[in-house]
Amino acid sequence: MTLRLAASMGAVQTLVSMVLSFVSIKITSVYLGPAGLGTMGQLGLFMVMTQAILAAGVGTGLVRRTAELNEAPAQRELAISTALRMLVAAGAVTTVLVAGGATVLARDILHDVSLSHSLQLYAAVCVFGLVATAIVSCASGAKDFRSVALINIGTGVSSFAMVAALCPQIGLEGGLIATATLPLITWAIAFAVSRHKAWWPSRPFAAGFSRGEARGVVAFVPIAIITAVGMPLLQLAVRDQVIAHSGMAAVGLLQGVMRLSDMYLGIASGVFAMYFFPRFSEIRGRAELSAEIRRGLLLIVPAVAVVSLVIYLLRELIVRVVFTSEFLPMSELFGWQMAGNTLKMVGWLLGYVLLAKANPIAMALLETVTLVVWWLLSRFTIARDGVLGAPEAFAITYALYAVATFVGVTLVLRRLEAPSAEATT
Repeated sequence: MTLRLAASMGAVQTLVSMVLSFVSIKITSVYLGPAGLGTMGQLGLFMVMTQAILAAGVGTGLVRRTAELNEAPAQRELAISTALRMLVAAGAVTTVLVAGGATVLARDILHDVSLSHSLQLYAAVCVFGLVATAIVSCASGAKDFRSVALINIGTGVSSFAMVAALCPQIGLEGGLIATATLPLITWAIAFAVSRHKAWWPSRPFAAGFSRGEARGVVAFVPIAIITAVGMPLLQLAVRDQVIAHSGMAAVGLLQGVMRLSDMYLGIASGVFAMYFFPRFSEIRGRAELSAEIRRGLLLIVPAVAVVSLVIYLLRELIVRVVFTSEFLPMSELFGWQMAGNTLKMVGWLLGYVLLAKANPIAMALLETVTLVVWWLLSRFTIARDGVLGAPEAFAITYALYAVATFVGVTLVLRRLEAPSAEATT
């Protein structure tokens, strides 16, 4: 697979997502307002957190296993069956816990006990989202990125259709229903796409369970859990700080600028996951790895920087077109957010090198320290500047993260050079 193919698939997927998101944001901002948009964002964050806790590490491991076992279909089916059994078991436990604690979760996360039914709805379908993650991971490992893009685009279109149909009719309730049922929608589309693919078994649970495959698939679980738990929890905590200092409407402003960021960063993050991570993993020589890192830094990062600058310069026009005049105070958040987005891409690219080459414990430690620093900075900047402090802390954190990953990559490159030096003595 070439970088051009990965970029084109990511671009198509992100372009469709951007169009749908722009219209979706417009609909939700008109019918829900800043507070409603913030509530939808809170539910979405909780869903991302729980799905990632259960599936992110397994999904990453399954990508690698599927790629490694491309020529061994029987072993590949055993790995898939093992992963699916683990995911379904974990999902069943999650269903019971979320459904049973829906009232408490609604009070603490959505700040409204009457919205607990949206969490119960999510609990009923969360297992489907885990199975969908396994399907997408297998497609990625098999380098069938057209199927990956098709699944993601189909999910986006279906989710948008529900938002467009439900929000004008029943307001916030409709937005929460559309959000909560996303795992089921994703599974239905992923299942339809995978039915006749060689990389997905016709009977995915039939191969049984292997302890050896389980250990291989969950190799990335520790760092995935830290990221999956820590990042959404941090964002929830940051938003609670914003609520305390500036109110729920300010969270809607923050949610809006973050959604805009997610839309255009999708191309870069897609290329990182589809191309650079497997590419960094297979490289063994220092010179080749250095060249691939430079390639990413010279292509992806400048592109993100230019788009960020354009968005910043047109920020007031974007807010008026995409949102409503009620969201105009959001324009004050763009400067720090756009700077942080560019720095984030530098850190992510170098972070994928470390994910492919460095000790997983060291990576887990780096992620933990990053989250702690981000939280401490947020407490200070939000107390000082209100909602503006959130993007300030975000940008400063990723500046520090970029420096830390640069140092880590430098150490990795030196280590790769060592065997060659010893071989010549």
